[in-house]
This record gives sequence, C-alpha cells and structure tokens, in this order.
Amino acid sequence: MMDKIQKFVDLFSEFDMRVVEKVEKKRIKRENVNPSTIERDLKKELTRIEREYKSAVKAFKANKIDRNVLYDFEWRIFEIQEEIKRLEE
Repeated sequence: MMDKIQKFVDLFSEFDMRVVEKVEKKRIKRENVNPSTIERDLKKELTRIEREYKSAVKAFKANKIDRNVLYDFEWRIFEIQEEIKRLEE
C-alpha cells in the first residue's frame, strides 16, 4: 500500500497544492423577511405555474409530453398551495 502511495506522490511531485478556506454565505433570517412579501411571491409563482400547467395539458392532449410531466406540475401546484396555507396559519 505504501508503495502505491509513494508512487502517486512521485508522479505528482511537480504539482503544488493550495488549500483555500471556503467563505460561508450569510443566511437570511426569517424574522427579517416580511411574511406578506413571501405570500405575494408564492401567489405569483402559483399563477405562473398554473399557466404553464394549462399549456402542458394542451401539449399532453397533442401527445407532445408524457403524463408524468403533468403529475410534476400538479405536485408543484399542490406544494405551493400548502406553503401558502402554512403562511396564513
């Protein structure tokens, strides 16, 4: 095993390795975000995804997309509606 490690080190002895510390991104605290803003954004997203869903239904009827794609749209609509309900509570 040590022979393999030494061989590896010998093969790549000309390379210099530099380690850079990753800077942690600041997270937005929930208290600083206005709930009405989040709800408004979710409602915009919901109307957008519903429009896309309607066009996907038309594409499905024309046999351009699979039924699984429609399920994905329906699931996303359900998720957004649940998020809006949670915010309202």
